[in-house]
Amino acid sequence: MINMEPFRQISFRGRVAYGVSCFENALIALNYDSNDWKIVLNYLWEFTSIQYLDNWNDVVVELIPENLLEFKTYEEEEFERLSRDEFTTLYKLYQSVEDSINVLLRYIYNLGISHVYTIIEEYGEGSLLSLEVLINFMIENKFPLPNIEPFLKSSIVENRGWGNKFIGTELSKIL
Repeated sequence: MINMEPFRQISFRGRVAYGVSCFENALIALNYDSNDWKIVLNYLWEFTSIQYLDNWNDVVVELIPENLLEFKTYEEEEFERLSRDEFTTLYKLYQSVEDSINVLLRYIYNLGISHVYTIIEEYGEGSLLSLEVLINFMIENKFPLPNIEPFLKSSIVENRGWGNKFIGTELSKIL
């Protein structure tokens, strides 16, 4: 069990950024080629600087392996954000990924939509609970957790709990 108290001070954007950092740590721990994951990571990190959550949701739901692998060809689905080349690249990549990758991407998506169409009250319990599920999954799978320190800069008191926009890729270990 992890102490979630320090995460109460981190904004919604900061919490999602922490989740993306967890995903990067898992990729590194599993010895995946970082270059293969840049498409996914670029989209995930957009959360820290987007204006409208819908844009992020639309693409991330398409990135989740179990969702993308439902289709054998790009034409079978009307992808909103993924290009044909991105679909083809990810389809090949996902053929041999561990299930933990699918789970982590779904958890990041769930975290990112945890305050959709609601206001963030007090400490944003919805995203705090989603983040706790993700962190516990990391611990159960013996993936190293990122240092919380850089994420504390994005405060829950900024921008009605969302935190101010920032360039998340500056926190990336891969991009």
